[in-house]
Formats: sequence, C-alpha cells, structure tokens
Amino acid sequence: MKKLSDKILIILFVLFIGGFGMAFFILPDNDFSEEENRYLQTFPDFGIDELINGDFTENMNSYYADQFPWRNGLVGIKGVCETIALKGENNGVLLGKGGQLAVRLFDAYKDRHTVVEDTDYFFSENILRAIDAVKKFEQNCDIPFTVMIPPRTVDVAKSAFLYPDELSERLQGLLDENLSDSASYLNISRILTDLYDSGEYVYYRTDHHWTTKGAYVAYSEIMKKWGMEDLVIDESEFKKETVTDFYGTTWSRAGYKFISPDSLEIWTLPDDDLYVTTVYDSKNTVDDKGNTVTEKVSVKSFTSFYNREYLLKKDKYSVFLDGTHAEMTVTYEGNREGEREKILIAKDSFANPVVTFLARHFDIVVVNLASGMCDLTAYAQEYDCDRILVLYNLENLVENDNLANIK
Repeated sequence: MKKLSDKILIILFVLFIGGFGMAFFILPDNDFSEEENRYLQTFPDFGIDELINGDFTENMNSYYADQFPWRNGLVGIKGVCETIALKGENNGVLLGKGGQLAVRLFDAYKDRHTVVEDTDYFFSENILRAIDAVKKFEQNCDIPFTVMIPPRTVDVAKSAFLYPDELSERLQGLLDENLSDSASYLNISRILTDLYDSGEYVYYRTDHHWTTKGAYVAYSEIMKKWGMEDLVIDESEFKKETVTDFYGTTWSRAGYKFISPDSLEIWTLPDDDLYVTTVYDSKNTVDDKGNTVTEKVSVKSFTSFYNREYLLKKDKYSVFLDGTHAEMTVTYEGNREGEREKILIAKDSFANPVVTFLARHFDIVVVNLASGMCDLTAYAQEYDCDRILVLYNLENLVENDNLANIK
C-alpha cells in the first residue's frame, strides 16, 4: 500500500511540474501587467556580446520570473504563508498596523555603473550630488524657485511598523542637514508624519503615493511658502468623489491579497470644466533641405484635470492628469481677471494631484524629470514662466540621478 501511495505522490508531482512547464511554453507572453502597473520582460534577443557580459542570462531570469504561469496567484500564496509565519514582510514590502503597506527595499543608485537592487541602503554620494545641483540651480535661477522632496511611505508611516526607522531618519537628516540653509527647500516630512500619526489619511495603504488629502497638504504648504496662504482654497469648498476599490502598486508587489482596498478621492469645484489639460510629444520631420526638424505637437487634450477612464482600470491613480507624460500644460480657459502667473513644475508622479490644486491659481507647465526634461532654465524661458517648482519623491532620489541633472 505504501508503495502505491508513493507512486501516486510521484505521479502527482510530475504532473504538477510538467503542467507548469507545458503551460509556460503554451501560454502567450504578456507585455504588460495591469496588476503591477509595469512592463514585463519578454523573451530577450540573443547576442554574443549580451551572453558574454551577462545581460542575456540576467534578462532570461527576469523573463522566467515575469512570465511564469499563474504568477499573481503564487505571489498571493507566498504572502499568506509569510503572514502565517509572522514575518511581517513579503517581497520587500512591510505589513503594518491597519493593513498599512510600505516598500522597504529599493534599488539604490550610486552611479550609472553601480546600482544595488533590493536594499534598504542608500548611497549618500548620490543624494549629495542632487543636493548640490539644487543649490547651484538656486544660485543661477533668476525667478523664484522651490524644491519639495516628499518622503516615502516607509518614512511617513513608520509608526505602523516594527521595522527600525534609523535609515529613514538618516536619509531625511542628510537632506535637512545639507538643504536647511537653502531658501528654496520646503520640507513637509514632519508635517505629514504628524498627520499620519494623528489618524489623517495622507498616504495610501496599498500604494506608494500620498492621497488627495496628502496632496492638498503639500499644496497648502507651497502656497504658504510663496506668501499666498490667504489664497488657499478651504478643504470644505471641494466636492469629494470617492472611489472605493483602489489597489496600488505596493499591494501588487506585496502579494497580501487579503488587504482591503484604498479609497481614492477626486476633489472638484464647479468651474473645473473651464480648465484644459494638454499632453505634448516631440515629432521629427524632414524639411525641404533634408534637415531633421523636431517640433512639439499636442497628442491629447481634455477638460479639467482628470481622465476618468482610469477609474475603470486598476491604475486608478493615473486619473490625475492622465498619468505621467514627458510634457503637459494645464491652463484656465474661462474669463480671466488679470494675468495669471505661469509656473514650471518639474516632477514625478507625486506632483500629479498637487497640480490639480495649484492650477486653480496658476497656468502650469509640467515636465517629467524621468523623461530627461532636466533643462529647467530652457523650459522656463520657452514658456515665459514666473516660478519654478521641483516636486520629486525621496524614493526616486534614492533610485536615480535625475534631480542631479537639473540646470
């Protein structure tokens, strides 16, 4: 009897492994994961150089990991097992009180030759290069300039976790120590942390961004920095539309499928349809003399600041400004009483909901630092801007050198 049970167990094991192997080759590859909101590794191109330098094998490992059958379900099972084992972490994501999630592990950028993946460490020299670039830009900028570096969820929501916060404190301290003497620096880390600890919903539980309330706090502090606190629109004036089934990218990475969704809010005013958001792209054409000419073309335009099509998708955060684009403008098309100031915002996705508040007071030009839009002086001159705001999350400061390239 024992031999029969052993044979059955072996057969089931072979069928299980063989089934996954066959499914891997039969099922088509997916280019994009809506759940994780990222592009997946497809089968890499083979080349001798790629094989020698290790790129091919590295990409193959990523290919197997990204295209493995029933990947999302297995990640979820792993998350449950880690929870049962009381580890409080899965795939580099912490699980804290009240279902709060926060990414713990990042890809620490040192230089273009050195990036340490999945670490809670950061390279001080990379942070200092960015700080130096901010200070130099401030010295050379002939119009008002402000820089805000929003903290990560793991920095704001640290009270929800048992994980020690020494590295968060050290990272924020590095910024404060080297930027405290800069008139351009606006630090709201402590404000957000205090609000979170008091129970305010300023950062999502399942996503790495701040909530609309968190963005409103940032908007209010920016206006105060500019001496315009009297113009801040009171929160009570907004109509709040709530979407209750928002799962962010942190939830997708963590695999904690049992965590309840976030609530995403859209704050509107009656005159929102008088604003126009326009997305631009660069198009290369050849003139009569055979020269390549790059021109800017509008590829999308819509009223207000929201593309509600995203509310039907998993990536609901992209409802703000239609997600991230290289270059955008937000303008008021109603009756103007006097000339509105125009501001340039160089940013990452944290700025998107903030723009919806600042647009009530200013015409806005938006450029994405991750797209290489780092010549802020040129953009400010091109659009005749009156102010420049850099709004770039601390996670990106750790993971790349885009802020260090501003000029």
